[in-house]
Amino acid sequence: MAGEEIPGARDELRRRGERLFAEFAALLETLAPGLAPAVRLPEHPDITAFGNPLSFGHHRQVAFDRPPTDPDLQARAEAALADWQTTVERTGTGSAVLHAWRDGMTLRLHFHPTRGLTLCRADLEPMALHHPEVFVRPEPLLAPEDVRPGHELCPECEGLGRCERCWGRGWTMGGVTWGGRTEGRARCGDCHGSRACPFCRGAGERPAR
Repeated sequence: MAGEEIPGARDELRRRGERLFAEFAALLETLAPGLAPAVRLPEHPDITAFGNPLSFGHHRQVAFDRPPTDPDLQARAEAALADWQTTVERTGTGSAVLHAWRDGMTLRLHFHPTRGLTLCRADLEPMALHHPEVFVRPEPLLAPEDVRPGHELCPECEGLGRCERCWGRGWTMGGVTWGGRTEGRARCGDCHGSRACPFCRGAGERPAR
């Protein structure tokens, strides 16, 4: 369950997404007129990272089956992006990748040495739509006076019955997300997603020793 939604965040994300799609569409029409169909911004944004809170964004990618082969296309792209910060990356295959970014928007254009412009991608900087979820340790399943005769309170979870590491969620923070970041969710290393205390198996107690 997500935390409380941040007022105005969803509208702001949509406003940024509309701008990204509009600027990307204008660039595509400049470089490859008529080859990239018009696309409306999706109703729902993409989840870009499973952190606390979740991160959302928008993206669009266009791959050309019959790419434009104008030899001046890269120079034209750089001129069209004169108001952006740009860098050019050279790959081992001789391709050039033009990276551009401004105002939370990033663009990536791939230029093959013989095939021309092959791929264009636009991404919006992720943003949270909700406040972080506050996790509270649940009440124990058993109190010491509730333990059955011949049993003892589980020394690991102290009667909680749930995994002490994840508090019964089945996951902890720190999973690897896109791009190798370690800010998302990971399956709990103690209960392996079962949510129960691995020592008492969810009973909160165990036979006395």
